[in-house]
Amino acid sequence: MRRTISALLLLSLITACGKSGKRDVLILGYYPSSESEKIIEDLKPLETYLEKYLKLDVKPFIATDYTSMVEGLCSGKIDASFLSPFPYVLGRKKCAIRMIVMSRREDGSIFYQSYFVVNRKSPYRSIMDLKGKVWGYPDITSTSGYLYPMLKFKQLGINPDEWFPQRVQLTSHENVVIAVYNREVDFGTIYSDARRLLIREYPDVMDVVIKIDSIGPIPNDGVVVSPYLDPELVQKLKEAFLHMPEDSVIYEKMKIYGWYGTAPAIDSLYDMVEEAARSAGIIE
Repeated sequence: MRRTISALLLLSLITACGKSGKRDVLILGYYPSSESEKIIEDLKPLETYLEKYLKLDVKPFIATDYTSMVEGLCSGKIDASFLSPFPYVLGRKKCAIRMIVMSRREDGSIFYQSYFVVNRKSPYRSIMDLKGKVWGYPDITSTSGYLYPMLKFKQLGINPDEWFPQRVQLTSHENVVIAVYNREVDFGTIYSDARRLLIREYPDVMDVVIKIDSIGPIPNDGVVVSPYLDPELVQKLKEAFLHMPEDSVIYEKMKIYGWYGTAPAIDSLYDMVEEAARSAGIIE
């Protein structure tokens, strides 16, 4: 069962802050995932660190999907959230949400890739082998799981409606990897670090689920703040993420999700994501 904070509780927390004139809780959104309990447990050291740095209680919130995460940020029910690039681009068009820090990958890069993956036992070794096969993807708002694969298909002259009439929306990158692992779909599209999320449960996942193609670069995900969050708290939250010691237990857990460090966000980088969405025909 998902461990989420109900909208009613969120509203009561916000109302209580407003009445007292003093904020004592920060609602922090985590990535939509089928493994909500695991994410909350993994990021507990981050929560503890932020509480000490901000001198506020930090309450986790895991939305059912990226759309509801953006809606929560735009309404002020979520104060800040981890968010991937395409939902951020959609969100900043809807309201004044703002990326304040972005993640660094293992090599220090602020970019990542979208991977096309198959089961090693399958005969498929290129995208051109996949016509008529079942495509598993996380969500239509997923940057690496849907947007960039659609762009790749367009670059290759592939009409995805004709090539892939059978598509399965699996709600998370982990579910896509598992579906490919179990051969429940013929191929999947994921972000480049997604298989690592499942190494504990599937030790051979890196050998069984293999990459056959990729597209990128894509600017990394990051931490986004609601337009309703006090500017002073926004600055303090930004400093907290930028000052996290990279040899700490916090990053030992965050590395599972592709976070090996942080960098100040460069908002203009996400213009390339918006352009990719236009080129792929997903937005006008």
